[in-house]
Amino acid sequence: MLIQTFVLNDLYTNTYVVGESEGEVMVIDPGSETMDEVIDFVRDHHLSVKYIVNTHAHFDHVIGNDSLRRHFGVPLFIHEMDLDLLLQLPNVTQRVFGKSVASNPPDQFLHENDIIKVGAYRFRVLETPGHTPGGICLYAEQEGVLLTGDTLFAGTIGRTDLPGGNASQLFQSLKEKLWPLPDEVVIYPGHEEESTIGEERMHNPFFHF
Repeated sequence: MLIQTFVLNDLYTNTYVVGESEGEVMVIDPGSETMDEVIDFVRDHHLSVKYIVNTHAHFDHVIGNDSLRRHFGVPLFIHEMDLDLLLQLPNVTQRVFGKSVASNPPDQFLHENDIIKVGAYRFRVLETPGHTPGGICLYAEQEGVLLTGDTLFAGTIGRTDLPGGNASQLFQSLKEKLWPLPDEVVIYPGHEEESTIGEERMHNPFFHF
């Protein structure tokens, strides 16, 4: 499985190109307004982008949605509970950057246990609210890969002090959805480096149940 990481914007958001090394891929959490690095990578490696997926709708994970949609002509997926956050993007970017950047509404809403097929791979949607109301993770069980967005990081978890955050909800998501996964599952978070469920079970002070 191809998992190419791009660290974008001033918050060092991980944008991922995930899928087949010589075929279909999806782009997860477009973190730059122009997305030039990702577009060049896809072109240079002769890949076919099938979807754009947002793990949640904070501005640093969605600011490149429309740039990619215009370039590749592909649909955007997000959980319905984060639609309001997504539609607030112009106001947020105006405050943060001094200019307004929008994301058009998604083409499809994601729900628990939905399957996203990318070439030969299947990613199951896990609803993990808490960091945002509509936060999700994407789990490729056969490959032992989990894209966690800002739900679980190496050594910590997502913050819950932003609008829409809910600490008790986040801990419930961690306990019910991620804690039961096998130790060897590799996590690819929305910021910083990758880890494993087993490593986080042993060393993450917030991931003990």
